Amino acid sequence: MKFKIKPYIGAGKIMFGMTSEQIQNILLAEPRKFKKFKDDELYTDAYNTCHIFYKKPGVCEAIEFFNPAVVTFNDINLMNMSYQEIKDLFFKLDKNIQVDDTGFTSYKYGIGVYAPFADECPLDPIEGIIIFEKGYYDRMLY
Repeated sequence: MKFKIKPYIGAGKIMFGMTSEQIQNILLAEPRKFKKFKDDELYTDAYNTCHIFYKKPGVCEAIEFFNPAVVTFNDINLMNMSYQEIKDLFFKLDKNIQVDDTGFTSYKYGIGVYAPFADECPLDPIEGIIIFEKGYYDRMLY
């Protein structure tokens, strides 16, 4: 399935603010539900291409994609890129990306990239992309 990222809005037909049921109808599948962290109040929906994260009152606030999803931004398939390629691309678009040893986050575009061995193996493909609504990481700090 293809997902075109619309910063701070959603990807493909999935939009932030949608309920689990609405997303199930779009993806034509029933998710496995789990709590990513022990103290999570709401369940995360797990699909074969993504995890959907919810906030109260049960609406989507973030989506984490992984293979076999096709995730595009500016008409570029991000899932086929190495960590170094995608980091270089985003650094041209956002000089303020926040980089750590497992990837980076662009608050300008509401996109984060996960590459568990980013420092040691920057030419390896990325493992995941998260997109999020405004304020998502602010809420994660509390």
